[in-house]
Amino acid sequence: MTTAGASATRSGGHVVAEVVEGLGAEVAFGVPGIHSLAIWEALRTSPVRAIGTRTELAAGFAADGYARTSGRAAPLLLSTGPGALNSLTALMEAASSHVPVVAISSQLPRELIGRGRGYLHELPDQLAVFAPVVKHAVRAQSANAIAEVMVEAWRIALTPPSGPVYIEIPVDVLTEEAPATHIGTLGEQPIPPLLPESDLDAAASLLNEAQRAVIWAGGGVLRSAAAQELRAVAELLDAPVATTYMAKGALADDHPLAAGCGCDEAAFQELLAGADVVLCVGTELGAETTGQYKLRFSGRLIQIDAAAERVGTTYPALALIGDAKATLNALLERLEPRPRTEARERVARLRARIRAGLNAQQRDLELGLLAAIEMALPPDAITTWDMTILGYWAAPHMRVIGDQQFLYPLGSGTLGYAWPAAIGASVANPDRTVLAVVGDGGLQYALAELATAAQDSVAAKLLVIDDGGYGILREYQLAAFGETTAVDLVQPDFAAIAEAFGIPVRAGSPARLGEHLDWALSRPGPAMVVIQAVLKAAQPTT
Repeated sequence: MTTAGASATRSGGHVVAEVVEGLGAEVAFGVPGIHSLAIWEALRTSPVRAIGTRTELAAGFAADGYARTSGRAAPLLLSTGPGALNSLTALMEAASSHVPVVAISSQLPRELIGRGRGYLHELPDQLAVFAPVVKHAVRAQSANAIAEVMVEAWRIALTPPSGPVYIEIPVDVLTEEAPATHIGTLGEQPIPPLLPESDLDAAASLLNEAQRAVIWAGGGVLRSAAAQELRAVAELLDAPVATTYMAKGALADDHPLAAGCGCDEAAFQELLAGADVVLCVGTELGAETTGQYKLRFSGRLIQIDAAAERVGTTYPALALIGDAKATLNALLERLEPRPRTEARERVARLRARIRAGLNAQQRDLELGLLAAIEMALPPDAITTWDMTILGYWAAPHMRVIGDQQFLYPLGSGTLGYAWPAAIGASVANPDRTVLAVVGDGGLQYALAELATAAQDSVAAKLLVIDDGGYGILREYQLAAFGETTAVDLVQPDFAAIAEAFGIPVRAGSPARLGEHLDWALSRPGPAMVVIQAVLKAAQPTT
């Protein structure tokens, strides 16, 4: 087996590091492996910061959090076979949420790929494993080809609709001598294509004539950095803005036109169903958003999406195929300003109705936890959430204001996302508060990443809601079968584990959450808060 030794020879691994740097990356996440050591050797002397996590799954989620909050592509470094396969869950989330993660994996020596000779980490077809998950999967066949292959993959990752890509490089390519050519800044942000004038004119005409227009914003608004354009269109039309969970924060919840993202709430559904025109921006109108496709519209739909194949899949719509930011800008030039209508009053009544319905459920514990988190967060905070009961409350009901960002893995619905994603988000935004909220079950997918935060002095904070197991699955099992199986977990002492990693920690009752969060958020470096509480899921309001 050939690996790179300590040598002044410029190898394919150096080309990888130089291209990553040249394309503007400041950080790479991953786990070293025997076949990928040439890349890590090159990063040792590179300005690109290399952050080694404890698993490739966590590295993928950290890259996702970095990319999601920065708007830049994030390199993910993998090794052959099992190391690469460990990243697939994270790449599935990046793909379903359109996050530009650039996965760079090693591979067997060229002459052994697909030969079935029992080489270490061999898969019959590693490239084929990743191809159905990512936007683009490619192999670099020589050191001379690395730069071109990487630049093209990087461009594809950022091209709307953005998403992850996969590049594999055989170990003999990574270790072979590479030409001493200078690699500077490579490539530019792709420019979205312009839409046909006739399509834009038709959409603008519908919106200008509408009496009860509503805008429904999805995650594509955030991926294309179109929040400013979304707000401008809403204010010009005086139209309520509903969002999906993936677009939470695209219009701050303290804006009078912000109708929130309570997709399961009757008042929210009636707002959309009663609109004469719904402008859908960057949402695929998926099952979780539309009540398992049961939502019905009485008016016309206009659907802005960068992927033509998604428009009209669930509901007939006037298609505007293009990037959300560019398309909204083009519409702004065609829309006619209108006087203020009763839209703000409708939004206020909608929010009051939902809040009254929640209060009637007498879930003071859950609402109190959300209120404590809201109070503790500054207006530019980033929160990351696992698929946990408090996350299910926060997605529709937590208020996101100012420049706050809300990261939620609804695309894949996976556990283990929030804490590694918070690490990546904090690395991308070292001057902002970053808080991960996880359940005790989900935390154990990423518990070892406490070590990553400690070793790399990452200032992300962690809130653990400990209910002794997989709380939401416990509820589902009891409702369906009257008994539970394998959802009640033997738990470690989470506070003791944090202390073992040198991370400051406080544990206490829900009543002291605000106090403990203020303590954690005021500390430099990582910190953890553990709250023991059994929560109940919210019920849709009427």
